[in-house]
Amino acid sequence: MKKLAEINWKEAEKELKGKTVILPLGAVEAHGYHLPLSTDNYIAQKIAEIAAEKLDALLLPLIPYGQVWSLRNFPGSISLSDQTLISMIGDLAKSLDHHGVEILIIINAHFGNKSALKKAERLIKEKYDIQILRFTHPGLKDLERKYIESSRVHPNYLHAEEIETSMMLQVNSDLVDMSKAEADSPEIPEYFSSYSVPWDQITNKAVLGDPTQATKEKGKKLIKGIAAKIVEIVNNFEKGVE
Repeated sequence: MKKLAEINWKEAEKELKGKTVILPLGAVEAHGYHLPLSTDNYIAQKIAEIAAEKLDALLLPLIPYGQVWSLRNFPGSISLSDQTLISMIGDLAKSLDHHGVEILIIINAHFGNKSALKKAERLIKEKYDIQILRFTHPGLKDLERKYIESSRVHPNYLHAEEIETSMMLQVNSDLVDMSKAEADSPEIPEYFSSYSVPWDQITNKAVLGDPTQATKEKGKKLIKGIAAKIVEIVNNFEKGVE
């Protein structure tokens, strides 16, 4: 696996033109008492590295910030606006298109970035030839049914619970303090998916679910499964556009 940050411009000329590149995208936000603020970054980086190896794609440097409106009131959380994130992705795509890149794969580990990524992709399609594929844990629901013991607090959300904690244990267990892992299963109002609610109004721990059942082995299976699903989808996409 080659990383753009570690090669020179002549090597980049060969690695970019007509090729596929992978961009990991995360966030800096509160993840309970037991996980680091950059949990999403570590997870995105690891999945991107596995996918880049399998796809023989060039790995771009991680974008470490995202849209974290929901958790912005927890100390340490740093949020970009949707428009800032859209502009960043658009500018990156413009440069990569200029250098002849054929496909940009964005591997995102923060659900709050999804809306901006979709908008960015559509704007890029109108301006450039580069193809964009965006992923936020594809195949997770199937993997969850196989390996995860606890239930989600809300069907559309997960945060610092068994899934994310397991993945972080696999990626960098030195940054996980399971002695501080605490479950939080707040009552989610019925209007939660229809009305924006800062998460400090529903959880004082920045946790949605139960991290105490997390294990490194579960995390290994989740990360491996997500990466495999990305590779499968990309290979099918490449066949479809040939």
